[in-house]
Amino acid sequence: MIESFISKGQAELKAFYNPYFNTDTELEAFLFDALDYENGSISKRQMLYQVQRFVSLANDIDKLRPGRDCLRMLFIKICLESLCSLSGYTERQKNLFYDKFVDCFSEIGEQYILNHFWLSSFDDECFGHVFEVEYEISLIDFFELIKVARDLVVHEGRYWEIQFFAYDDNSIWVVPVTTKKRILKSYNYQSKEKRNATYHFQTTLNYEKFIFFFVEACVNYIKSICSEKRIGDRSLQ
Repeated sequence: MIESFISKGQAELKAFYNPYFNTDTELEAFLFDALDYENGSISKRQMLYQVQRFVSLANDIDKLRPGRDCLRMLFIKICLESLCSLSGYTERQKNLFYDKFVDCFSEIGEQYILNHFWLSSFDDECFGHVFEVEYEISLIDFFELIKVARDLVVHEGRYWEIQFFAYDDNSIWVVPVTTKKRILKSYNYQSKEKRNATYHFQTTLNYEKFIFFFVEACVNYIKSICSEKRIGDRSLQ
């Protein structure tokens, strides 16, 4: 029944999500749940296709503009904004969405990102004094940096500024970022006034591994939405 529900026209969708499931049965059950045209909401189906669409665009960027990580992250950010909107979060509730989304990362995925992309220091200025600070970033901080990359591309056309990924296996790549954006969400900044701060990141992050864990989190997020819908439906009976 489930297999017949997944039409031939959705073969590309099935191929995209296949690496994130142990068996065809698990994959087909996931697609059936999200594509349920009789009982499902259109937002779940849109989420399914939006993740495929924008991740595929991020993957293809390297063919057009090699080494332009900000362009890749632009599509990752658009993907996240789409999931946020389709979930019904308002502009003021975006933080709630990101809190929920980062919880959808597997422990292995979270540790991979944070062990391969880190902040060595940044310059926090207050009343003319510069404090060099060491700080361990969180996934929320990492996604704040993605927003900075997105804004550089969209607002200023600068898509070469921030390097997220290493392009060899033997080097640590240094990533300086200067921005007024308060990237570090749990850090108590010295000055209440937003001013430029220079962050010194380092990365050994591999794009293919990162994007696997990102899509895995998207799958877990869509599963959670499907689960909430089933619970809501039962409560109305």
